[in-house]
Amino acid sequence: MKQLRLLVSGLLTILATSSLTGCVTFNSQTLDLHPQIQVSRVLSKEKRIEIVPKDLRSDSVIGYRYTGEADAPSIVLKDSLHLLQHTTEHALEDMGIVRFYGGEFNLTISLIDLNYRASESKIKQTVNLDTKLKVTVSKGNKSYTGTYTADKQQTFVGVPSEEENEKLVNNLFSSVMNLAMNDQQLLDFIQFN
Repeated sequence: MKQLRLLVSGLLTILATSSLTGCVTFNSQTLDLHPQIQVSRVLSKEKRIEIVPKDLRSDSVIGYRYTGEADAPSIVLKDSLHLLQHTTEHALEDMGIVRFYGGEFNLTISLIDLNYRASESKIKQTVNLDTKLKVTVSKGNKSYTGTYTADKQQTFVGVPSEEENEKLVNNLFSSVMNLAMNDQQLLDFIQFN
């Protein structure tokens, strides 16, 4: 009986120690972004704009979580076409546009690049992000094209959590969408054509 108690006590000690030191596993992550866009103009609600989203990246993976393991968990963007369409529509709605169908303007928004690169130095991890968008708006034989880039860097103690990653990429994407949706030449093209 005494040996059984010692065995159980030993097992409990091992379990408690392993839960304190922790075997942390990091999973692949799918980002569900919800960018915040602040608009600066009001456009005529009579304008009709058909939005065409495109993802021109060769891979849905934007990067990898740096864990020191050979097979690092990937980070992917959830439904990039829906993200582009939905975010652009909301920004234009905030400007007064309510008709999203063809017949007047065609607005193509293309995600050219979105990259997440993590590196480690001692106990700190630095994440570098960059993204690039291209927007072309056309009416008849006239058009305007703008290209927008944003980058961010943030340092963490240890591996960033899924929540920290999502917030970081969401802030980056909000920045680049704000540049696009507040491009005065783009908005002038819509307003005066």
